[in-house]
Amino acid sequence: MDSGTRAFREEMNNLPPLPGTPPDMAAQPELRRDPVTAEWVILATGRGKRPHAPGPAQAVDQPDEDCPFCPGHEDRTPPEICAMRREGEGECDKPGWNVRVIPNRFPILVSGVPRAGVERTVSPDRRAAVGTSEVIVDTPVHNQAPWQVGPGQTLVMLEMYRDRINAIKEEGRASYAHIIRNYGAAAASSLEHPHSQLFGLPFIPPTIDVELDGFVFAYPGTAGCVLCDIIGETERSGDRVIMATENFLAFTPFASRLPYEGWIVPRRHSLRFEKCEELPELAELMTAVLNHYHDRLGDPPFNYWVHNYPLHGESRPYHWHIEILPRMTLAGGLELGAGVWVNTVAPEDAAAQLR
Repeated sequence: MDSGTRAFREEMNNLPPLPGTPPDMAAQPELRRDPVTAEWVILATGRGKRPHAPGPAQAVDQPDEDCPFCPGHEDRTPPEICAMRREGEGECDKPGWNVRVIPNRFPILVSGVPRAGVERTVSPDRRAAVGTSEVIVDTPVHNQAPWQVGPGQTLVMLEMYRDRINAIKEEGRASYAHIIRNYGAAAASSLEHPHSQLFGLPFIPPTIDVELDGFVFAYPGTAGCVLCDIIGETERSGDRVIMATENFLAFTPFASRLPYEGWIVPRRHSLRFEKCEELPELAELMTAVLNHYHDRLGDPPFNYWVHNYPLHGESRPYHWHIEILPRMTLAGGLELGAGVWVNTVAPEDAAAQLR
């Protein structure tokens, strides 16, 4: 963390508390600061009543016979990297799989030899985009996500997440493995068939870097975890809890960036998702939480991702977690131009609706 950032965060920590809450605070904008990143969010529930322009037309569902990810169409994709198959069924690039991993046909990062010319550049700010870009086909079922199929399919998907992170780590070329899921056209999903993506990045992403610094800043020079503290505070208050199990907590963050943002966090302090020993329990919880989004919010588009520890050479503290961001509003100039998110649904109200 540079000195300017540290000075800013120290200044923010010394700000006086908000004045007493007026009776009509529910309609008044409120500033909330993220305990990890120190970024400000504007909670403006009254803006949810403003008029909206018509949204974009919804994409037409792609029929199964045209889907390259459906069983029987394995020849329409690049050769698979790996797959989890039903016992005694199928062979490579044939039906019989539960989860299948293939190279992204339209990668944003490429493996192998970089394009001629790029590797010869003398600028430190330019280099070949060498990394990993994979598609994880979450289920053989064309029009149902794993959590709609059931916790068993969700578990197989999570196990493949774990295995691919470990494989990318063993290859040794990437600094960070980022797993994402785009659900619905408005969340940038290009194909209807349920699939996730893995990016093996040759650098630590800025968002993760900021979070890592936040964990350090919360306990400078001492042992401690700000996310463990958040878990304890969230459970004591109870008003932002969506669902809880023995080893995991699902809740809406105090400074939620978007309406109905949710996090799933292991109660036991843990750096890495791939070290998680309670994946069956996580699959049960994730299935229940995502089905609550489906049933109670009208099946909204959303993105989720796994925020994890870097693959190599890091010594900063951390606590892995899954973030879920429904895409029920559009980002405007304040969000995109200034990096200040405006949330129109209080996280306490969102949790109550999702519980």
